[in-house]
Amino acid sequence: MTSARAEFDRRVEPGRALGADAEEIARACHAVAARFQAGGKLVVFGNGTGATDAEHIAVEFVHPVIVGKRALPALSLAEDPATLTGLAARVGFDEIFAHQVRQLAAADDIALGVSSDGACDSVARGLEAAHDLGCLTVALVGGDGGPIAKAPFVDHALVARSDDPCVVKEIHVTIYHVLWELVHVFFEQKAPLSPAGGSGGDGSRVAETECDDEVCITCSDQALPVRVIEMRPGDLALVDTGSGTEEVSVALVDARVGSTILVHAKEAIAVVGDDQ
Repeated sequence: MTSARAEFDRRVEPGRALGADAEEIARACHAVAARFQAGGKLVVFGNGTGATDAEHIAVEFVHPVIVGKRALPALSLAEDPATLTGLAARVGFDEIFAHQVRQLAAADDIALGVSSDGACDSVARGLEAAHDLGCLTVALVGGDGGPIAKAPFVDHALVARSDDPCVVKEIHVTIYHVLWELVHVFFEQKAPLSPAGGSGGDGSRVAETECDDEVCITCSDQALPVRVIEMRPGDLALVDTGSGTEEVSVALVDARVGSTILVHAKEAIAVVGDDQ
């Protein structure tokens, strides 16, 4: 009989691996936020348990559970059984998402595909069709990422590093909740998410924003770029905010003196530039 300790232990390494991927996740979030700000929408899809994730992700954006957060356009391509079964019968199961993407998506949009093992052909075909249209493509996969994570048509692969489907599911839920939250952090910056500032995950660059009386790195729900001026013990750094200095955590990023880091609620979430 499996003990409770063993059940928790098998989640430890995948959780640590997720923390190690924090910068890539932040870059993906920035890229998604930039597409939303440009007027794009999110189309999301997956099979089986991935279909339920797709619906969950879509409703997170369309109907935010946190009061005051802006609703953003998103739809799941896995929720209509009539469409899915009709397409499966007419064009084949592998095309059920690709066909919908071609009809419903546009170049400014984001396509997010969910596959527990990274080997789902219909999800891969949907992402490939989206890439051909010019969409930003994000894959939420498990295991070692499978062929989807390595595909040239995937801009960002976010991997739940476990072969246990239950653990993969739990990590995926965490990833897309972080995705939702950080997209809003980036999206709510005062400056546009344009190609100016630090580097973003899709070749864009993080917007320049100043700390002022209304926006600070301690309590703001915005992500702000600051410069590291001193590394300190305990995964801490002293940073120049533009109006003074503050100590922040750099536990999730590989920062050094001279780095420009993006900080949310005193936690560095990405390195977006380096003077050295």
